Amino acid sequence: MDWYIPITILPAVGLLIVSTTAQMMGISTEIGGILSVKCTPFEHKLSGLKIKQLTRLTRATALFYVSAACFVLAGILGAILPESKGISQNIPQFVLLAGVVLTLFALGLMINYGIKTISIRKMQHEFNPHSDE
Repeated sequence: MDWYIPITILPAVGLLIVSTTAQMMGISTEIGGILSVKCTPFEHKLSGLKIKQLTRLTRATALFYVSAACFVLAGILGAILPESKGISQNIPQFVLLAGVVLTLFALGLMINYGIKTISIRKMQHEFNPHSDE
């Protein structure tokens, strides 16, 4: 494996980290707005659901960070380990595979987050006290 192959994946993972972090900041601000005043039972339930969403985003971000570290480590190992046959040649590939699997799990969390977000928005729409105006 060429050492630079895992490094080429880093910009994409970096964009996923930036995007996920921006979503985390938005939902955190939204939760703070809900909890800054006395809540109705519906708002309390809503804030609990949004905190679960924030947890999903935090886990996905952590997985993206660890996968980025795996890609960097795979590149470094690919550059410094000799091109000999044996287990040392496979180590960078295993680390690269670990990074890919972690990225896949993080994307799964992001898909779950997106699906749950739609259901939360539907619930907000159905119970909106201002919808009768």
